[in-house]
Amino acid sequence: MKHLVTVAAVAVALAGVARGVPPPTVSWQDASHYVGEIVTVEGDVAEARTTGNTCVLEFAPDDPRAFRAILLLPLLTSLPQHPEQLYRGRRVKVSGRIARFQGRPEMLLQAPGYIEVVDVSGPPPAATVAPPPTPPAEEAPSPPRGLAKDLQQRLAQVGDCERARARWREAGTAARELATTLSRCIEGTGYRCHSESAALAPALSELEWAEQQVEASCN
Repeated sequence: MKHLVTVAAVAVALAGVARGVPPPTVSWQDASHYVGEIVTVEGDVAEARTTGNTCVLEFAPDDPRAFRAILLLPLLTSLPQHPEQLYRGRRVKVSGRIARFQGRPEMLLQAPGYIEVVDVSGPPPAATVAPPPTPPAEEAPSPPRGLAKDLQQRLAQVGDCERARARWREAGTAARELATTLSRCIEGTGYRCHSESAALAPALSELEWAEQQVEASCN
């Protein structure tokens, strides 16, 4: 029963993401309260460094338990050769699921759209001019009653299928991030990866559930 409640809660959250609802924005100081959740974290990058295939953005480099963001460079091909110079000292917004690795909250960024540099000193946005009113469009004739009903059913089926696929993609991204976290723990040979492996198990269950929804909605 507990597992079903968890799956249902995740389904509601993923449905919100699929409908385009933006995740909540939190400060990097509060990021530790949102482990396991999809949020947008905003803060000033105090230090940035590139190590191997990752670029680490530190918001409090002297605090080993503070939130940090990690860019997976092989998946971010649009970044310059030295991405640390792009983000050091800048205010950024990073979006994704927060995980806990070796006692500290962190977020793995796998696409350029997950990070945004915030211009805090630029000019205010220009005022928009309202466009002239458009003349009312002529109403198209309604389709025959039977055809309209069939069309509505087809559109509903397509909508359910796309939402199911969006949930599957989101569940797949979450599982991949947690699998990467577990892989990093194993490579660190710390012999203490129980929390990372425990976090991956429900993510795989969510992915399996999402796949069942795709099969039910798209066939």
